Amino acid sequence: MKKTTLNIIFFLSIFSIIAQDWKQESFKPEANYFDIIENQKNQLSNLRSSTKRADIKKVKQFERWAYYWKTRINDDGSFPNPMIAFNEWNTYQQKSDIKNNNASDWSLIGPKVIPDSEITSYAGMGRLNVVTFNPTNPNEIWVGAAGGGIWRSDDAGATWIPKGDQIPNLTVSDIVFHPTNPDIIYLASGDFDGRFNPSIGVLKSTDHGESWQITGLNYEQKDFQLISHLLIDPTNPNTIFATSVAGIFKSIDGGANWELKNGTTVFNDIVYKEGSSSVLFATSIDTEFYISTDNGENWTSSSVGLSAAGFGRLDIATTTSDPEFIIGINANSVFKSIDGGMSWSVITKPPTFETQRGYNQTVIIAPDNKDLILLGGVDGWRSIDGGDSWEKYMNGYWQSGDPFFYVHSDHHDLEFLPGSTTEVFSANDGGLFKGDITSNDAWTDLSSGLAITQYYKLAGTPQNADFILAGAQDNDVTHYDGTTWVNRNFVSDGVEALWNYSNSDIAWSCSQFGKLERTTDGWATPTTQLTTPNGAGFVWPLEIDPIDPTTIYGGFNNIYKSTNSGDSWTNLNFPGGTPNVITIAPSNNQVIYVGDGSKVYMTTDGGVNWNNLSLPVQGLIRSIAVNSTVPEEVYICYARYNAGNKVFKSTDSGSNWTNISGTLPNLPANKIVYLTGGDGDLFLGTDIGVFHKNDLATDWELFGEGLPAVVVNDIEIHYGTEKLRVATYGRGIWEIDLQSTSVLEVTEFSENVLEIYPNPTEGKLTIQLKDIEGESNIMIYNLIGGVVENFTTTELSVTKDMSAYSSGIYMIQVKNGNKQIVKKLVVK
Repeated sequence: MKKTTLNIIFFLSIFSIIAQDWKQESFKPEANYFDIIENQKNQLSNLRSSTKRADIKKVKQFERWAYYWKTRINDDGSFPNPMIAFNEWNTYQQKSDIKNNNASDWSLIGPKVIPDSEITSYAGMGRLNVVTFNPTNPNEIWVGAAGGGIWRSDDAGATWIPKGDQIPNLTVSDIVFHPTNPDIIYLASGDFDGRFNPSIGVLKSTDHGESWQITGLNYEQKDFQLISHLLIDPTNPNTIFATSVAGIFKSIDGGANWELKNGTTVFNDIVYKEGSSSVLFATSIDTEFYISTDNGENWTSSSVGLSAAGFGRLDIATTTSDPEFIIGINANSVFKSIDGGMSWSVITKPPTFETQRGYNQTVIIAPDNKDLILLGGVDGWRSIDGGDSWEKYMNGYWQSGDPFFYVHSDHHDLEFLPGSTTEVFSANDGGLFKGDITSNDAWTDLSSGLAITQYYKLAGTPQNADFILAGAQDNDVTHYDGTTWVNRNFVSDGVEALWNYSNSDIAWSCSQFGKLERTTDGWATPTTQLTTPNGAGFVWPLEIDPIDPTTIYGGFNNIYKSTNSGDSWTNLNFPGGTPNVITIAPSNNQVIYVGDGSKVYMTTDGGVNWNNLSLPVQGLIRSIAVNSTVPEEVYICYARYNAGNKVFKSTDSGSNWTNISGTLPNLPANKIVYLTGGDGDLFLGTDIGVFHKNDLATDWELFGEGLPAVVVNDIEIHYGTEKLRVATYGRGIWEIDLQSTSVLEVTEFSENVLEIYPNPTEGKLTIQLKDIEGESNIMIYNLIGGVVENFTTTELSVTKDMSAYSSGIYMIQVKNGNKQIVKKLVVK
């Protein structure tokens, strides 16, 4: 009786854990984001204070998912139709009255090569979910990324070409080729492993990846949510299988039509039995194994012995050396079958094997040797004795003195090179690696050229146009010096970053939950980890004062201010929740706007008093911009989906609002920026690119050409070079020259119209105008857009005292009529 009671308690406890698993909960048709978040508070509470690497990674996995989806759900917490981005993008492009008049091209800054690292075990390009090969040319490799689309290499991984940039926010879970006609390729969209981007269905190319079409299995049907794997019948290539949240689908006409063959569970893996054209194996996310003996028409559960292996997603591997031999793994166990899946036994598992609840989980067996097995989890484990013992073969945290070698952590797919029994490829969170599974030699990183980094934020410095800091998911805060990319924060998700705009040797780099590091010598010596207040979110805001570069503001449990570069902090006690956006007026640093998502507060006295602004519509406010010379003119943009309510403008500090959304597509708006020195120019980063509007335009336009249809998380203007830069979530960092677009197309005065002296200056400055009549507007601003002087005059000679301003480079803009001139000023 006692034993029975204990078994029941154990079963119920396991069931409770599974029932509250956020990955499985998100699959349910009635899934609600807010309910999942609430359930996870209790489940993860004990892990948040843990210092164990496995616990830290579990928390990060959930927080990444929560941060991503928070801005992409419906306001009631339900999940939107996954086709919404695809449909909105197509609708926008088809509107005949919408044209892109900004003909300038975007260019990729990078990373284009694997970043260096201050430690040996962390540099990476970004996450890949799958690797596969052209069946007629094994030197042609294809990979699918988690937000960065689909890529092809024609030279065994030496160089890479993106092949799906026209598809908005493309994420890939699997890729399969027609076995004899490599022009025909099928792609499973969505992120089954990470549960980030939703699937729009199975896509098909008939021209070797040059273009893609939606097949009959797509989300307009609304009967499944994500696709895990695809499988083509090698004897009849028009027959294709797809495992998905809704079950196993089969097409017998090349993807035009699909039929659900088994809808009893969420299916994961699917393979043909070695040597058979009619027997298939499939698995579920609940450690169930299924067999079909009639080419997928009917399926029978065959899970005897698997109940002892725990719960979770089941991945399997077979080998031509013994068609009856199968190895399977889930989050808790390793097991094998020696009778073609009719029965199973648990075998020894690696001592610290971790899959983060199936996020990173894959297994292969050598085709010619069933004793040679490779498991992929956080690390890669090898067995040379059929699973009796294991060695940590690929170590994502390898350091000098450890056995074997480094391969980036979190393996999603392991594949043998076609025709080889030794050469293996790993698609992981850092990119693509290859090596000889029979050797102890280090593997080769093939990730250079894969511009797939998922960035949250970026920062530039006016002191050096080449310098960039950017925070990436799972791949650190990256520092670019114009030539080399170097990871600066160790083993983390990089988030926000800042430069001291008067001294580029001083910079701040942030990682999740408020961690903050500072360098004061350009990383010549180790950074200082600063003590920060508690309560910051996973991705949290850090902003610099537009006038004083030693003053910074951070969003923790409240908004805090530091006047000594982060050594100490003062709570400004704004009355809202955890800040998600902080914007300081460029012309008056006493005016600060702070948002907590649902509300916006404003202070006009540096945080002594706060006003709760009346907002035009309810929703999640993602970003705030302020007119560079008029602090009362403020702009807000909304995330999530609310057609026609994306961007609003107020000219009276939020008392009244005007909807300026125009014909913007109904997609999350992530960042809005106001251009200092322009004609009311606004730039808006969305889930499919960048849009532009100014005082002369009646509507928004897609800005520039050549930027992939990708999530743009952050925008920054480098005023010294007049470049607009963006951080994308899956395609790295891009820039566009504002001078070559219509944005800065103004008539310039001749050089002799404006003289400024002394230049450089340490105090007194004379602004001398010549051959000019009437009223002139003169604006002096620093190279982050902070306005220090803005005035109108009819005088031809004006004197200003610059001694109170920080040293650095400033721009002096003179506008008169429809002409202008801009010159640089150096303040010592």
